[in-house]
Amino acid sequence: MATVLYDGNSIVPAPLVNINKVYTAAPDGSKHGVEYNITLTGTLLPFRGSPSGNYVIGNPSTAFWTSAGLPPDDTFVGGDTPFVRIQRKQEAIRWLFREDGKELEWYGGAASPVKCRPKVLAITFPAGQWADRSEYIVELNTEYLVGITDEDSFDASGLMTVGEDWSFSENPGHNGKVYTISHTVNAQGELTFDVTTGATIQAWLNAKTWVDARIGGTPDSDFVGFATNFVNWVNGGYSKNTNVSEKNGTYSVVETWTIREAGPSETAATYIEESFTVVNTVADDAFEVGYNGTIFGLQANERVGGPTAIANAKTAIPTNAAAKSSTEAALGTLISGVALTDVPSQRDITINNKEGVVNFAFNWSAGEDSTFTQSTEATLSYDTSNGIYNLGLTVNTQGVGDTKEIRLDNARNNIPTDSAARALAVSLIGSQIPAGVTFTGDHTSKSNALNETNGSANTSWTWTDRDPNNIDISVSTDYPKTISAKITIPGRAAGPIIQNINTSTEQKITVAYASEGHSSEPDKDTIADTMDTAGGIPLIPQFTTGSYILESDNVKWNPGTGKYSRTRVHTVTEG
Repeated sequence: MATVLYDGNSIVPAPLVNINKVYTAAPDGSKHGVEYNITLTGTLLPFRGSPSGNYVIGNPSTAFWTSAGLPPDDTFVGGDTPFVRIQRKQEAIRWLFREDGKELEWYGGAASPVKCRPKVLAITFPAGQWADRSEYIVELNTEYLVGITDEDSFDASGLMTVGEDWSFSENPGHNGKVYTISHTVNAQGELTFDVTTGATIQAWLNAKTWVDARIGGTPDSDFVGFATNFVNWVNGGYSKNTNVSEKNGTYSVVETWTIREAGPSETAATYIEESFTVVNTVADDAFEVGYNGTIFGLQANERVGGPTAIANAKTAIPTNAAAKSSTEAALGTLISGVALTDVPSQRDITINNKEGVVNFAFNWSAGEDSTFTQSTEATLSYDTSNGIYNLGLTVNTQGVGDTKEIRLDNARNNIPTDSAARALAVSLIGSQIPAGVTFTGDHTSKSNALNETNGSANTSWTWTDRDPNNIDISVSTDYPKTISAKITIPGRAAGPIIQNINTSTEQKITVAYASEGHSSEPDKDTIADTMDTAGGIPLIPQFTTGSYILESDNVKWNPGTGKYSRTRVHTVTEG
């Protein structure tokens, strides 16, 4: 005899049980879990089975049979009673499946029953007369079934989506190659229940189990070799950030390392960050040159501080001769061949014994009659979201003079021109700019701040390698949707009757185009062909299957700003 129980309550006649096994997988196709979608399809009879339709009003818990065997039949009563009993049995079914995680059990004569603790997705009573019977469908979801052999084994459970990414970013402006490595592991879990106790396991905890198993604290050597071509490297730092979203069931960890290339026989005793500066006053050919750095002492390739780390850091402090040699090699033509003195005009060393860190600074001066001094900083960044490189330059011009008015005039008069600023930025970044990337257009942004009291000016520019017209095209498609008639029947508890009338809405393709920087309005036909090609609209409709009807074509052109936008909407019909 087949038996189905939920939370210890028998359902008689026993519904049919349908099981659908569904795998969850990452975008690369690797499986990380399985779910079972269970459907109970049964029939309610007015005077037979469990639940009973004759229970104490307001207490559906008394409607279900909980003893062995089958419940006795009720006495048949005519009139409206069968309909009332069916409605009360529907109420009892809804009450029974009101909570997730209760034990579902079915038995069909095997050695042991099949059990699980599912989530309830839906309860449906299909339309019918409900005079002598009512069909019902209960949809459930679980990640395990006890009592049957599971063919799969995974290292975590309760997962909806998972992800693992490595990114490598070269840090420009360092002496030698330096990379920042990020390792992001994330997962979105789902609510599950303990197989034995029924205790709730939060979604984010299921995600955490999967993520933590993939966080190792050490960069993957295969990925490092592939992305950087480093054979040996020195680890300059490690950080770990965790993000938990309890309501979304997400858990993510981001590991970050900073590494630099090491020689074949180099001992990982220190990690050094260096920077070089040169201030050149063109009028007097005077220079202010700086060499600054931070030495992190390492112990067993880790920045842990302590006596060994600080001893290693002190050993790596450059001598005057080494600092001069490194600075001249790094700055090259930027100081126009001017030789630095053997002894710097200023040398500062700061030692942090606890952290095992040493900071050093060497400075050389050449020329004292400048009317201004300048410091420059150039940056190069890449935006992965749009594939655009951004070149930036910041120039701080400090005027020299006896009064603030003279200082301000000297600073203002020596701000580089836009073209000179772009050339300077390109020169400073140098080989860090990838092959084929050029910055030839006007700057996309510029800011200039003057400080009258100090007699200084701070100017910043930004250039991009994007298309000068910054063309943006987007395509959206509205696919046909089925149209159905909804007929509302007064007194019908199941709601309106919904009938498919065998027709649908039309398919529409909308193409939006935007660009800027035009001196005159772009050619309409060329733009239309470009948009239609992007949207998959045939340029010669009579040679294609189907019909594309242009419903609207809206153009906006602003001669003052040089901005142009256009939207074309086509209706698609079958051929």
